[in-house]
Amino acid sequence: MRGILGMALLLVAPSAFASGVATLATGSGQNSETMVLEYDDQGHVRMNMPKSQEGAGYMLNRDGKIWMVMNMQGQVMVMDMARMAAMAAPTGDDAMQQEFISAKPTGDQEMVAGFKGEVYDLKWKDKKGVQSARVVLSRDPVVVEYSNAWMQFAENMAKSMGQKTQNSIGDYLKGKGLGMLRMGDDFKVVSIEPGKVNARDFVLPKATMQMPMFGG
Repeated sequence: MRGILGMALLLVAPSAFASGVATLATGSGQNSETMVLEYDDQGHVRMNMPKSQEGAGYMLNRDGKIWMVMNMQGQVMVMDMARMAAMAAPTGDDAMQQEFISAKPTGDQEMVAGFKGEVYDLKWKDKKGVQSARVVLSRDPVVVEYSNAWMQFAENMAKSMGQKTQNSIGDYLKGKGLGMLRMGDDFKVVSIEPGKVNARDFVLPKATMQMPMFGG
């Protein structure tokens, strides 16, 4: 899950968005993860996490907050991510903060998940120094809509972790009207299906089990 969250925290910028479902993949081999991002035109975003032996879960962005919902053997646990972050790192954790430096087009094009994009050399700075990756960006409205929804999720996730969101890669994408299809070998879009989603998927459930430290 950290791979998807790390990618999300690169893309922090508030935006308007439409409805749809996007399947995203990070990593490769045994470290690969696939998650499903659902988003509606009311500002709600849901990130469904892979099922594990502990159960199934998802993160929900609504009302400006990020909630983690876990279903473990029929018991539902609801956690406020900001409260969890405050317990784990009261002073704020900047280990995953990134600052955009540049994005230079290479002149190449690439198809990802059925969408045509332009290839860029992207540079940004994080706690370890200057980083770079070859990325595929697109102006296709469907790609931009999914990317905007993801950025909204990422912005609230970053805020919940006490991180700054200025001068992010997401700010650059928003300013240029672009959406991200691929980032190096670590992230790519598998599919995007625009259209109406189920409103019930964005309703915060009532917790039936509490975590002593974090509550629901």
